[in-house]
Amino acid sequence: MLVRALLSPSCLRWHLLLACMTVCHAVAIRSLDASPATELQVHHGPSVNSSPIIWPVDLPAPLSVEVSDLGSSKTTNFTASLPACDGRLYGRNLRLSSCMQLYHAMSSYTVPQTFGERSTGNYDAPLPFRYLSHDGLCALDLAHAAGVMSDTIAPVDLKVAARLLISVCVAQAPNEGGLLTGLGQNKALALRLVPYRPTVICGPDNSGPPWVSCRDIVDRMPANNKKQIFGPKGDARTTVVLPWKYTTTRQRCGLFVDGTEPGRTTDTGDWYKIWAAANAVDFMCTQLGRNGSATRLGDDKRLHVELRDMKDSNAANDELITTS
Repeated sequence: MLVRALLSPSCLRWHLLLACMTVCHAVAIRSLDASPATELQVHHGPSVNSSPIIWPVDLPAPLSVEVSDLGSSKTTNFTASLPACDGRLYGRNLRLSSCMQLYHAMSSYTVPQTFGERSTGNYDAPLPFRYLSHDGLCALDLAHAAGVMSDTIAPVDLKVAARLLISVCVAQAPNEGGLLTGLGQNKALALRLVPYRPTVICGPDNSGPPWVSCRDIVDRMPANNKKQIFGPKGDARTTVVLPWKYTTTRQRCGLFVDGTEPGRTTDTGDWYKIWAAANAVDFMCTQLGRNGSATRLGDDKRLHVELRDMKDSNAANDELITTS
């Protein structure tokens, strides 16, 4: 199901990696003590600027982290900062079992991949990117440092970094979210571990579109935090006309943003939060073969986003298009 003609070779590699998130859903939660030991050695290097997506600017100098390759005989070496755990900035009371399910579902692929700002180039995976537990309660965000569009890292290194964040910030008191910086060949990537409270409703089994077509849409939709006014056509204040639709020419998956009163709703919000909600629908519903939606979005909670099967059309290609 995952091998579809609509994907470019670089996108296909990343979609196949993401498939591990679904395959590993049934993996039993293991304790952190069963994971390989982590040895930290101070490496005095330059500090790394934060991602532009509401992350702090003052970050610590990186540390050198050496971790055995998650059960294999190899060793993974990368540079990262010491995790900064802060409940005020990143939230508190994360569910350890949810974060561990997320961790075990992450890929252990050892080939480096390029992660870059969406719509700025042809990368293996878009930024920002969010890993999410299947109950939607634990989120792991990957983004780039300010002024840097992309960096390269092996997915197994991201998994190691995730375990480090979970073990330092969540498995110990006080239980809180955290930030890990200095990842990637140029130390330009950062991971943020935060709680998430989804407002997701999934449809019945087998009601959803092919998962890979929805993943492609979620990976390419806007995800910036610039304030927008979502509203009806003809309203001079409107910057995004509702309903807003993102689909493909074959229309197997459709992403819809609309209001509680179709055609008449006006609300303010940003694409980052709508993207995060669509990502939650993808992880919690479409990966499991279901349609789904997320509600109570926007500053006044009057917007919702939906991923659903648009069924078939006779179009020869499956290129992404957006309409409103």
